[in-house]
Amino acid sequence: MLFIVLFVALLAGWIMGRRKNSSAVDKSKSAVPPDYFRGLNHLLNNQHSEAIDAFVDSLQVNSETFDIHLTLGNLFRKKGEIEKAINVHQNLLARPEITPREMRLVQLELASDFMSAGLLDRAERLLLNIAAKQTEFQPTVLALLVDLYEFEQSWDQAIQIGHQLYQLNKKQTLAKRLAHFHCEIADEKHAKNKSKEALQDYQNALDMDEKCVRASMGAANVFIAQKRYRDAIKELKQVANQDKDFVPITVGLLRDCYEKVWGNSGFTKFLQEQNRTSPSATVILALAQRLSKDNKDYAEIFLIDQLRKHPTIKGFRELVQMQLNEATDEAKEHLEVLYELLDQLTENKHKYLCRQCGFSGFQLHWKCPSCKSWGTVKPIHGLEGE
Repeated sequence: MLFIVLFVALLAGWIMGRRKNSSAVDKSKSAVPPDYFRGLNHLLNNQHSEAIDAFVDSLQVNSETFDIHLTLGNLFRKKGEIEKAINVHQNLLARPEITPREMRLVQLELASDFMSAGLLDRAERLLLNIAAKQTEFQPTVLALLVDLYEFEQSWDQAIQIGHQLYQLNKKQTLAKRLAHFHCEIADEKHAKNKSKEALQDYQNALDMDEKCVRASMGAANVFIAQKRYRDAIKELKQVANQDKDFVPITVGLLRDCYEKVWGNSGFTKFLQEQNRTSPSATVILALAQRLSKDNKDYAEIFLIDQLRKHPTIKGFRELVQMQLNEATDEAKEHLEVLYELLDQLTENKHKYLCRQCGFSGFQLHWKCPSCKSWGTVKPIHGLEGE
């Protein structure tokens, strides 16, 4: 902020000094405006906002000062002073001498101002008007329109514009984002019992991003509602190929589906395979629970061995629970205290973490509430997680 204000002050002084030396105008017109000295005074007193206002007042809008006015407008918007940003950009737009390219630049900034102010209708009209002209700024215009429609949750329009943008710039991040837009539509249709249409939209999501875990899990939920458990198992097992971090949240659903059709042998085989390739607390505990039905001692030995390789608080809590059943009165009392402490520690720890910004929480969000990124929130792994 201070660097920008100093830059504005120096540039303003340089421009006015250049004019004074290069033009033969009246002394009263070439003198340095009082607003410039007022800006310097605010700057010396660490009053950055007042300094910027003063420098804006001291600079006339012309070809030499166009870029700095544009920058100041952006600065106002980033500071949250949207009204000032709109005024600066509208003032630039009203100048008859700016070029068509400069006009497009100002219109883009003004559209961003309107979006920040919540004036989405005005922003949309302005952006659609620029987009219709097919200028060099087309990717930027389309990206802003996608942001706007996403904010409005107008998923069909966001997908339509997003596909146009994807044809210009085939970024994987955009494909991932569009896949979640399709999932939003699919979720809504599934809630309205439109299963066939929901499954098509989940497939559209996978066509955009084959590693979209949300689409596979969403399709599995539709199949479960239809009692198509074999199809659900196929979708849930696909998650392990898409992103192994999400395997723990599929374990419960897979167990239920396997019990409906094939019994437990297939489920046990799946757990063993995952434990070899990507061990997690949920997978280990599910295996231990299955083993305990046949041999409790062997299940306990298995769990201890796994905890040595992959220590987690959840695993220790389960081990204490196993030992509680065989403990004597005095030892049982101590183990109960330990179990309660481990249980509270487990319950109070966040279960999900955004890999983009570090946001953590107890619920899985497909869109991070903090950085607004799609698909970056995943189950926490390690000692305090999986």
